[in-house]
Amino acid sequence: MSQLAYVTDTDNAAHSNGIVLCQQTDLVPFSGIAARFDQLAIALFYLPDTDVELYAVSHIDPVSQAPIIAHGLVGESGGEFYVAAPLHKQQYRLSDGLCLSDSSLKLRVFTVKLQQDQVWLLPPME
Repeated sequence: MSQLAYVTDTDNAAHSNGIVLCQQTDLVPFSGIAARFDQLAIALFYLPDTDVELYAVSHIDPVSQAPIIAHGLVGESGGEFYVAAPLHKQQYRLSDGLCLSDSSLKLRVFTVKLQQDQVWLLPPME
């Protein structure tokens, strides 16, 4: 079951260290939830007890342009985690957003971290 988290504190956006998207308790293990900040639709995937426990990619499917990626199924192939898009089943690597079957398709990747039971969206690296 996917959930939706909204960041409503716009003053938080000016924080140079990032903003809080949601609480860790909002995350669903080995599944996705959708979050929104300003115009960004973000799919968060929580994989506890793995090397990287939290991934964030665009929630917008590049093929259908629908906000559905957080509803996709999480899988693993060759030690890499991916999400299968719900409509057309393209598999996107969570680490870099690249589609495994069509290199012209890619999800935007966001930098996030878990800190003090909160999920932080970090500013893009320059």
